[in-house]
Amino acid sequence: MIGRRSLLGLALLLPLLEAAPALAEAPRRRLLVLDFELIDTSNEPVDQSAEHAKRLARARDDIGAGLAARGVYDVVDRAPIAADLDAILKRTYIRTCNGCELSLAAKAGADLVLTGVVNKVSTLILSMGVSIARASTGELIYHQGFDFRGDNDQSWARATKFFVDRIARDPPV
Repeated sequence: MIGRRSLLGLALLLPLLEAAPALAEAPRRRLLVLDFELIDTSNEPVDQSAEHAKRLARARDDIGAGLAARGVYDVVDRAPIAADLDAILKRTYIRTCNGCELSLAAKAGADLVLTGVVNKVSTLILSMGVSIARASTGELIYHQGFDFRGDNDQSWARATKFFVDRIARDPPV
């Protein structure tokens, strides 16, 4: 026989149980993934700027798509800030724009902003650094860099996969 207290407890518990799926599916953070940049100190005689531009864009796109596909972040559309970003990149780099990435993220409706830099020392030795900051405060909540070998599509793809795996394993929020 169910007592009055048990019925009252069930009556109070039922709305919480119904709301549980909504509570479990908290909204994901919105992430703006900005253009990756290259610092090339290799002094190689061959102009590889076209290949590097493609690899930088692919690194940006692959990291954004990988994090979105894994459900880590909602990656925001870059279209609303495209003109602003183009104007900035005509004058300077993201890494030297004195916090412009934060205003771009806010304008795009993002909570977080991801930036990346590749340093090419030679055809064999490169490093990639990825940072994530809070758009509202500029607080750096993630930064990791590592070396990778080979200035080719396969090596760059492995490097971006590393970051997707690493961030997805322990996402900064």
